[in-house]
Amino acid sequence: MKRLILKSVVSSLLISLIVWVASLLVPFSYNVWSFFIGLGLSVFLFLFNSSGGSISKGANYAATLSIFQVQEEEALKTNLGSVFFGSVLYTIVSLITMIVIYL
Repeated sequence: MKRLILKSVVSSLLISLIVWVASLLVPFSYNVWSFFIGLGLSVFLFLFNSSGGSISKGANYAATLSIFQVQEEEALKTNLGSVFFGSVLYTIVSLITMIVIYL
């Protein structure tokens, strides 16, 4: 558990560093866009680290139509790791920072 927390904090700091460097290279405000980048990254990682979601169901449906064989429905299974939890941590911290700056 301690290892997961440590990896999550490190990945959150790494995401923060990458977004900050990107804000220096591409002219956008780090304070304004950090929350939205973190939110998008979290959603992206959640959707593409899961099996049995809407994307998988659509692919299974297309495969079922092509071979005329019914496949079983799977429940949504997610393989969430430290990078996902780090992106969620980054999103929460950037939201709090944005609220403090603008209020």
